[in-house]
Amino acid sequence: MPTIPHGGVIRDPRLLARLALYASLTFILGATLYPSGSELPQFVGCVVCGARGWSDAIVNVLLFLPFGAALAALGRTGPRSILYGFALSCAIELSQTVIPGRDPSLGDVCFNTLGTATGQWLAWLADRWLVPAPRAAARLSLLAAVAALGVVGLIAHLVQPSLPARDFSAWYTADLPELEWYHGRVLRTTLGPVAFGPNRLPDRDVVRRLLLEGAPLAIDAIAGRGVRGLAPLFVIEDEDGEEVFLVGPDRGDLVLRYRTRAARWRLDQPDIRLRHAFAPVASGDTLHIGVRRTDRGYCLSLNQVARCGLGYSVGSGWTLLYYPRHLPVWLLTLLEAGWVAGLAFPLGLWGRRRPETVLAVVVLIAALIALPPPIGLIGTPPHQMVGGAIGVLLGAGLQAWLRRRGST
Repeated sequence: MPTIPHGGVIRDPRLLARLALYASLTFILGATLYPSGSELPQFVGCVVCGARGWSDAIVNVLLFLPFGAALAALGRTGPRSILYGFALSCAIELSQTVIPGRDPSLGDVCFNTLGTATGQWLAWLADRWLVPAPRAAARLSLLAAVAALGVVGLIAHLVQPSLPARDFSAWYTADLPELEWYHGRVLRTTLGPVAFGPNRLPDRDVVRRLLLEGAPLAIDAIAGRGVRGLAPLFVIEDEDGEEVFLVGPDRGDLVLRYRTRAARWRLDQPDIRLRHAFAPVASGDTLHIGVRRTDRGYCLSLNQVARCGLGYSVGSGWTLLYYPRHLPVWLLTLLEAGWVAGLAFPLGLWGRRRPETVLAVVVLIAALIALPPPIGLIGTPPHQMVGGAIGVLLGAGLQAWLRRRGST
């Protein structure tokens, strides 16, 4: 029977693989079988479905990837192991037919199965890329840093506004599907030099240019009662009724949301928030809301509550795949730091005392510090920098453990 020696280090790789398998199963079942609403389930027959279809697909691949890798580490490879992932996904989708708020779909089964197969493939490659020769490892560290640089550039590209060159309509306190209805009243709205009212825009091209330029938006309104979710106070829609730009309350927060390039590619739609701005507001209070963009992000204000430097950062990458609006701030902070740690982890894993690794360190520092502001991201916050350092240390620790294990 495998044992854990003094010091708490597990030395039996099969025991580690079994623990990884149990952990992946626990996470899969917890993530897929927990009720997420009160609506009755509806089976979805398409493969890539809805406004966030590709983000759902990617998340479903990632969800089953550790499961496939753990099976491979236990020696269970080939079509039969991939069939295990298919059967597990089918069982989950069948269970979801009776779980409120869950919508079983053909696409989930397809991408879960693909995730299992991908995990198998990565496990097969592990012997080649976990402990390569020193020169190859140093080159891999440089390649990983360049890839991290590319990811930062891709995030910046995806979070930029993507506004259609079509007709718009403006609405005050609109009653929209999947959003709360805010029982307030807008008095006036100006975007830069332009003033307009509900369902009336002065000029489509002017409004589009002002939105892309980040012209200051000012909204005067009378507050309604509090809401339990996101509610539009001011919203601009295209001619198909799709949201283009939204400002409104979400519980105690003031939210700014605009259509991004990520949304055009059917990824998730994160937002920008002024936390707790609505907390002191009571029904009937006068609201003075301001939104403007600067070189260092967005400035949002609500009466006396104001903050600048808001926006998307390097650590926001995960929100393009899955963005739960009501996670606590501390958990969002950890997830952002964890994303940056994941970008930095390969540098620690493959770093060697060679010129390629020195250059890789320079590239990674540039990706986290120098690159974000010029390409439209806010500066990398301290907690994300700490996450990057932890990622490097974790990678270096795994490298040291693997090298010790290989020498015994």
